Amino acid sequence: MAVGLGSGSTVAHVAKYLAKLKSGASFVPSSIATQRLVSELGLKLASLHEYRKLDLMIDGADEVDADFNMIKGRGGAQTREKIVADAAKRVVIVVDRTKLVDRLGEKMPVPVEVLPFVYKTAIRKLAEIGGKPVLRVTPTGAPFVTDDGNYIIDVKFRSISNPAKLEQGINRVPGVIENGIFVGVADIVLVGHEGGCKILKSKKDFVNFTRTLKKT
Repeated sequence: MAVGLGSGSTVAHVAKYLAKLKSGASFVPSSIATQRLVSELGLKLASLHEYRKLDLMIDGADEVDADFNMIKGRGGAQTREKIVADAAKRVVIVVDRTKLVDRLGEKMPVPVEVLPFVYKTAIRKLAEIGGKPVLRVTPTGAPFVTDDGNYIIDVKFRSISNPAKLEQGINRVPGVIENGIFVGVADIVLVGHEGGCKILKSKKDFVNFTRTLKKT
């Protein structure tokens, strides 16, 4: 199999488990950090130059709603993650129960990757479409830089009622490379919780599971 891997702590756990299984699959990482980890674990590295289509992608998410729309990108790899996900026949998202939300944007801002050349203009434009944009910085106060040399603007919206429309609207801002709203990408969501792991395959599964969580 050819398998895409996202980024972040959840995917790191997945990669370590796959290494224990001595998986013979080829893995296409979506970040330099994941690439480094896959190499260290002795898993076989591959790229999209070798595979036009991937059998599967495994990734995490910062928020997931009932329609499996997501916000991703706290690690700053949302652009590469979208590209790898687009190449995969199936996308499996692995999260813990705290990542399930009634509506996107409840807890997380939308990460927006922008060209450094025009980031101040992008900030103004993102504010004009209703967001509260903040340039992401490192602990030293310097701008956070993605694997592709761009900046991240984290944009908080009061309410995201139409994720697909907002995703397109953000990407029309000059200088924006890509943003962290993922619509129509996830096929299955695996949710870790106190009782184990729940497999969500549909909106009905999501609704029933979240109702159960609220009762406990």
